[in-house]
Amino acid sequence: MDYLSQEILQIIITHLLVVPPIKHPTAWEPQPVPKVAQYATISRNWQYAVERFTMADIKKYSSDLDMLRHVFSTPRRRKLLRKLEYEIDLPTYSKNRILCLERRRESKANDEAFNRGVIDLFDEMSSWETQGMDLTLTASSPMDRHRRSSELGCGLSDKRWSFEDNYLTLDNEVSLPQLTFVGGLTIANARRSLHPSAIGKIISSLPSLERLTMELNAPKAKRVEMQNEHRISLANALESPSLSNLRTLNIYIEQDIPYNHNFKNQPTDPQYPDGDVLNIAIRKLAENTHLRTLNLTGWWLVSPALFDTDKTFPYLQKVQIQGALITYDGRWYYSGNPTNVEASYDPIRYGADDEDSSDSDSNSSFNSEFQDSLPEHREALLNGERPYHMWRTQPDLQMFDPLMKVMATAILRMPRLRTFSFSIGWSYMDENAILFEYLKPGEKPESFEYRPHELDMTRCYVTPMPEVRWEVPGDVATLWKEAVGDKGVVAVEPY
Repeated sequence: MDYLSQEILQIIITHLLVVPPIKHPTAWEPQPVPKVAQYATISRNWQYAVERFTMADIKKYSSDLDMLRHVFSTPRRRKLLRKLEYEIDLPTYSKNRILCLERRRESKANDEAFNRGVIDLFDEMSSWETQGMDLTLTASSPMDRHRRSSELGCGLSDKRWSFEDNYLTLDNEVSLPQLTFVGGLTIANARRSLHPSAIGKIISSLPSLERLTMELNAPKAKRVEMQNEHRISLANALESPSLSNLRTLNIYIEQDIPYNHNFKNQPTDPQYPDGDVLNIAIRKLAENTHLRTLNLTGWWLVSPALFDTDKTFPYLQKVQIQGALITYDGRWYYSGNPTNVEASYDPIRYGADDEDSSDSDSNSSFNSEFQDSLPEHREALLNGERPYHMWRTQPDLQMFDPLMKVMATAILRMPRLRTFSFSIGWSYMDENAILFEYLKPGEKPESFEYRPHELDMTRCYVTPMPEVRWEVPGDVATLWKEAVGDKGVVAVEPY
């Protein structure tokens, strides 16, 4: 076996990695995991061949840093690592606290642990000589729901920290070493939420980034100042010189759109849309870098500022925008008659949940064994979730038409564009949503079935859902026709 070449060994191991099918699989039966690592003990040649797979994709907690340091102590193994998912351990808490909101001292301790975890990781990897690694960074406590025993129940789950909009931050004085070998960064929101300013510090220490994926949680609507501060911090992060080589940008922001269409939580921006710093920062990236793929999802607060420019977007090939019905300053893209829809509340009894949940740092509250009462009814009112009054069912032509015109104009400034998809109201008011797709020959639409005979054409498809009415403005239709050319197709077909 020692006489086999590395090329042949790689072929053998590739077959060993294939999971054999289960003859009679059941829904609860776990998928078998191939035990490739055991073959590394055959010989040194087998070890090297196996490690090309076993060392390529690693997930570790910060408590495993010493192990990570030991395992990847040699340059050979460091060069094998292609994906590192690193989860920073936050302080644990007692089982009595899973029913209690996170207190200030707990939040402070979490920040300290997060700072230490990020610094230790970056310091350790600063001496590495490798290339092309993707880093996924998350943080959680061993007592968080996904890590603790299921026997302890759900508790408050992520509401324990998200109810008060607690975010992990990095201290202002923190200076991270440059990791030039990291080509991709993912910030996932499946764990604790990172403040955009902390993400900005991390980005600024990764000067070779080509791929950036951020899954973020926005502050609640009642915290207007915090929302605006987060958008500014995220815009600043996207203006980092470290992103000069960016090729792919994926941003998903989990944020609630009011179900009360009378809801207003801030004055409109007199400079609209020029005050939309986040979309402007993204636009500049698309103008000035080699950005090819842009995905803005999670009810994105889109505005004309995203594409309102005379410059070209020279490298953009794929664009996806899942638009929200509101803008960054609370304007609505849809309108209607509020008297046509009756406001309603959920038929649930909230009991005594309108009492303030104490944020006391007294010993009694910190060690409380009693569940904190969440004022969910009051929160629903403050955040525009109740009353349920969704009367904005049709596009407001003064708001919606200019947005569509800016996007239609922008498509003409994207010489390498392959696909451009935009939706508004989807997954929020599906029956009143509008979907738009621009497709080059050979590209298949994401949303609905396509006509096979049109596949070799450039196409613009507009799909108004059953309950929405929108007449395409003449200037927008003209721009679409210019984009598809004489042999292309522009089709507006209600679903």
